[in-house]
Amino acid sequence: MESHGIAGTIQVGETTYQLLKDKYLLDKRGLIKVKGKGKMMTYILKQINLKV
Repeated sequence: MESHGIAGTIQVGETTYQLLKDKYLLDKRGLIKVKGKGKMMTYILKQINLKV
């Protein structure tokens, strides 16, 4: 997934998104083709959500 990332951003997949979505603001980037895994939904970390 690193080779398809955007410089200066943190990109995560669906599993990580599910773990972080209540504590962080993430934007859906969309499907990207990942070598050996096929198409994966990806998200970009935008900001920390201050509510715990």
